[in-house]
Amino acid sequence: MKKYVSCFLFFFSVTAVCLVTLFVMTVKKEPEEAKEVQVLESVEKPVFAESGGQESEPEVHVVLNQESVAPSVTDGIYCLVAEEGYLIVYDKDEETVRLFTHMPLAEFPVREQEKLMEGIWFSTMAEIFSYLESYSS
Repeated sequence: MKKYVSCFLFFFSVTAVCLVTLFVMTVKKEPEEAKEVQVLESVEKPVFAESGGQESEPEVHVVLNQESVAPSVTDGIYCLVAEEGYLIVYDKDEETVRLFTHMPLAEFPVREQEKLMEGIWFSTMAEIFSYLESYSS
């Protein structure tokens, strides 16, 4: 019985020491001061919401030609191009190879294959991985 009592006391003392040590380590010496944040509210309506004093149905804006909205070639840093049936990522200079993807061009739809043959520009590698993931099976 003494053996169990001594084990219990040892366990209790080690646990107490650990808890006290963690408490001392997490207590901050000086509390941080609350910073004052200024909140601004806008009461102005957006320009497109103004209807000239008359209430009418909300206008719906539809983009008919989405290809004209696509970013230009100069916006990208990395170019994803299909060469010899596989996708390769090049730098902006189109000479330095950044990544061999080993993804066959045949896995993409015909319209995307045409775009990949010309090259698609991306600003980050994360965008490239997201694009490739959306077309992988």
